[in-house]
Amino acid sequence: MPYVLGVHLGTSTTSAAVMGRSGGRWTAATPFPLGSARPDVPSVVARAPDGGYLAGEAAAAKQAESHEWGCSGFVSALGEDAPLLLGGEFVHAHRLAAAMIEWVADQVAHRHGHPAEHIAVTHSSTWGPHRTHLLHLALAELGLTDITLLAEPFAVAVDYATRQGVANGGSIAVGNLGSSGSSAAVLRKDEPHDSDGTVATERGPGSGLDFLGTPVDSGESAGADLDDLVLERVRADFGEALSRLDPTEPRERGAALRLRAECSKAKEELSQRESSRVNVLLPGSSGEVPLARAHYERLARPYLEWVPEILVQAIQSASLSPEDLEAVVLAGGPARTPLLRNLVQQRLYETQPGLETIESPVRVDGSPELVAARGAACWAAEALSAATDRAVAGAETSVLMRVSDREDNSSPASSDEYDVDGAEAEIDDVSADSTAEPPRPPVEVEPMHVEPPPKRKALKVAKLSLAALLIIFGLVMTVMQGFGGSQQPASPGVMQQVGK
Repeated sequence: MPYVLGVHLGTSTTSAAVMGRSGGRWTAATPFPLGSARPDVPSVVARAPDGGYLAGEAAAAKQAESHEWGCSGFVSALGEDAPLLLGGEFVHAHRLAAAMIEWVADQVAHRHGHPAEHIAVTHSSTWGPHRTHLLHLALAELGLTDITLLAEPFAVAVDYATRQGVANGGSIAVGNLGSSGSSAAVLRKDEPHDSDGTVATERGPGSGLDFLGTPVDSGESAGADLDDLVLERVRADFGEALSRLDPTEPRERGAALRLRAECSKAKEELSQRESSRVNVLLPGSSGEVPLARAHYERLARPYLEWVPEILVQAIQSASLSPEDLEAVVLAGGPARTPLLRNLVQQRLYETQPGLETIESPVRVDGSPELVAARGAACWAAEALSAATDRAVAGAETSVLMRVSDREDNSSPASSDEYDVDGAEAEIDDVSADSTAEPPRPPVEVEPMHVEPPPKRKALKVAKLSLAALLIIFGLVMTVMQGFGGSQQPASPGVMQQVGK
């Protein structure tokens, strides 16, 4: 079954979602399981023994064994002039990002048996043309050319509009929280239009979305800091064992990485439970550390209070107020924290005069870390459908021109203006009318050369010959007169002047 692929290339994790097409209709975007136990995988690339690249969990394991053979953080470094050191070689960050995307595309293609028809990849809203151009070039070198890049807040808005719907003229705010930074933006949905200015009635729910104002980005990390808070709680009970870990020893470095993963898992469990436990397995020491939600939220509150502030800045940049929004969508792993939703609700509505009674429009998906990948898949389907519509429209125009030419008995269109043969091939594939008569084979007619009448031809030759003789005679007379004039003696007046 044909499908499109959406990839969320995050700083710490990468996720994917697919949409299949059956019977001319698209299925719902579904997350693709990239990891063995989770749908997302670490954004890590490692050098393989054969000179290629590993990615995801295998790359993270390779990095745990030997840190110089693995690389993480290349998403944040994309666009910088300085390359990164990987396996004894210097590699630019955009090539590592392209290798990560290629690995995801290969994993999905292996499962489906064929590559995706189109791929959409999310990126940070801070990226400009320079970074997107570098990533496009690196992907093209790997043979990935059917690629669309879109900002993470836009992908989140597309996912929400596809699942919940946004009315034409409606606006939503998006707060996207990542491990190394977060962003806030406001988007409005208008009626989508085709290139000719007409309203596009067959577009997807995400069509017509566009940014209002300027997206606000914050370098303040969320996910990484919250993981550190849980790790500090573990350090209180296992501080001595943690201090003895040697980062240069592969076994102990792997234990430290597994402990950090356990801290992240416990943090996510607190979004649905009142308490959780962190499993600690260190060389020479093991145990469990209990963690209560109330205690965790007290620690996390200073790191989450700035999220409502950047949302307020984005809303003000769009010249709107909170009551003008249909929804405030929070995405990213840290959005699971119930405290964050309460902080946003209080800052935008409950502390504003006259807005206390407004029903909470703050929305958080059950899997907030996957909404960007789902939105990217929806946008990939939209981009592919738009390209198909343009191709079909061009094919129909070519056929109509041929019919009109035959009815008007006018000269046929030039092959440089219309690809008539290609248009017929596309329409034949779409149409299944077996009763249509087969096309007549082309008839080649060699034009007949007609000789002019002999008498008129002889008269024309005689006239041309006479004209040539007259021209030659005139040239000869001119030359002879020139030589004759040069032999005459100079006039006396001239000789007298020279003698003086």
